[in-house]
Amino acid sequence: MSLFDLIKATVACGGIAFLIYSYPVVSQVVIISLLTVLWMSYAYRVFGRMLRR
Repeated sequence: MSLFDLIKATVACGGIAFLIYSYPVVSQVVIISLLTVLWMSYAYRVFGRMLRR
């Protein structure tokens, strides 16, 4: 990892943390929505594999 990558990661994480703490309700909705989409995609794949057998 180069110094430039470390700086980019630090700025990105700091920006995300700032947005989460500045707008807690919006960030909670976004985080819960993303986790729901991830869970639904995983469940879709699992049930799809089960039905193919």
